[in-house]
Amino acid sequence: MNNSHAARPAGIKTLLVGISAALLSMAAAAESIVTGGKTGTYYAIGSNLRDFVNPSLEVKDSKGSWANVEDMSQTRGVTLAIVQSDVYSAFVRMRDASDVPQATRREYAQLLANLRVFMPLYQEEIHFLVRKDEPIEFIHQIRGKPIWMDMEKSGTYLTALNVYSKLFQERPNVVQPFINTTATGEDEGTKRRRSALMALSDPAYYQAYPKIDVLVLVGGQPLSLLEKNVPANLKLLKFDPTQANSDKILQEYRKAEIRKSSYPLLNIAENGSPSLAVDSYLITANFADPQRNQFIKDFAGQFCEKFAVLRDRGHAKWRSLTWQPGSALPPLAAGWQYSDKVKERLANCQSGSVPKPGPSDCSPQDRFSGLCK
Repeated sequence: MNNSHAARPAGIKTLLVGISAALLSMAAAAESIVTGGKTGTYYAIGSNLRDFVNPSLEVKDSKGSWANVEDMSQTRGVTLAIVQSDVYSAFVRMRDASDVPQATRREYAQLLANLRVFMPLYQEEIHFLVRKDEPIEFIHQIRGKPIWMDMEKSGTYLTALNVYSKLFQERPNVVQPFINTTATGEDEGTKRRRSALMALSDPAYYQAYPKIDVLVLVGGQPLSLLEKNVPANLKLLKFDPTQANSDKILQEYRKAEIRKSSYPLLNIAENGSPSLAVDSYLITANFADPQRNQFIKDFAGQFCEKFAVLRDRGHAKWRSLTWQPGSALPPLAAGWQYSDKVKERLANCQSGSVPKPGPSDCSPQDRFSGLCK
């Protein structure tokens, strides 16, 4: 038998081995950020960080905050993630739960010990929707009702589960996500949310799908799903801080107002609808690999240098962060701590302005945004 590999000159074999090693090295060096669905704000924020801060950063979509933390622990090359702040307490419960296998509890304990906040991002409002004919007005009145909370391990699922558990000390009656074949959307996540909205608004017509009495959506207002074509028979539930166990909720969440201007079709009062909000964080970890830790340090410097570009040309949320360069870093939710690789650099970040592009380098997008003419 003719062995073609053996017939190759030694020099070519050496070259091929060298090329393979180089490719493996390049693959290992790639750093990535896990975000959310491709049509969501998390993905847009990650894309901005790649486009304006470090073009070598790989942006990955994901199923949500819980999955992002697991990816940080289990997926090679994941160095940054965007999560909701309440994900920490969820993993604490898993670490301390007696019905969780001991090996898994050790894994969560190690993970929690190494998670760090790169920087706080922005608040995300918690929207509790019901039909107008439901004789309830407040979040503390949803006990026992069928609740749609999106996919397990999504940020919405985690937040809804946490709020419900704090209110009632029991698990909710969870409606499993589904996709209505007539629902439209750019991805499965959008189709799931639209399917749930359809089933909530007209249960008699959509009898083939699970019955939903309460739908929970989490995200910075305005949510595109509720801005246009929202069913007219829906309303938002309010948060009452005087009710039992509300103090436990406010240890982890903030009071918030959902503005009338955000959702004109939902018949919100002029002074807004009182609700809750959760913080979103850009997180990283303490890594064993010194090169990955150096990447995080360098990225902090690059972020500071490019922040003005992010603010002026990136997603609108860069202009409504809970922290802005030039101000002190704010306290974090319970359990979280800043990365010592970036804290000092961010504390000395300065906010700046970016010059408007001249006529020769004005892109169509910048011209449309009014950055140049």
